Amino acid sequence: MSKGQYAVASPEITGLTEGVKGEVINVRQNPFLGQEIAIRDASGRVFFGESKYFTAV
Repeated sequence: MSKGQYAVASPEITGLTEGVKGEVINVRQNPFLGQEIAIRDASGRVFFGESKYFTAV
């Protein structure tokens, strides 16, 4: 994934009952966890975490 693409954040990372779709705003390599992704949804909320919790749309 790269900036500008859209992704869905898993409920495991959002704490909500369903996934949240948003635009990828940051992708970085964490030396301990691997690739981390951050998305911003239409409401302006930001969700971030390991790439395994995100699905490209």
